[in-house]
Amino acid sequence: MADLKGADPTKPELAILKHLWQAKEMSAREIHSKISSEFDWSYSTVRTVLDRMADKGLISKTAIDGVNIYEPQIGKVTMLSRMIADFSKRVLELDSTPAAAFFSDSKLLSDEELEELQSVLRKSEKES
Repeated sequence: MADLKGADPTKPELAILKHLWQAKEMSAREIHSKISSEFDWSYSTVRTVLDRMADKGLISKTAIDGVNIYEPQIGKVTMLSRMIADFSKRVLELDSTPAAAFFSDSKLLSDEELEELQSVLRKSEKES
């Protein structure tokens, strides 16, 4: 998985990434069915957003039997740690990032992912 700099996802892109992190890979139609109620988008709009995400390097697109299959190209923990560190510094003006334990009630992260997040946050804090 890529470790991208400066390719922060928009709210809809993050919603798509959450579904891809869970499913590992999905077609545009599957993604559209998952997010259509939240964003009320046409199928063509979803395809446009997916193309932009692929251009940013957030996802990959592979044609399989004439159907485009999308996969995340950035890991959940990597993306979340980057967003947490950025928010902590830029918005909260903190010198250090909050401990991963702060996110222990998250439905998005498993216990193993929380441990990995804590490790990544500690490492990024030392590099700052």
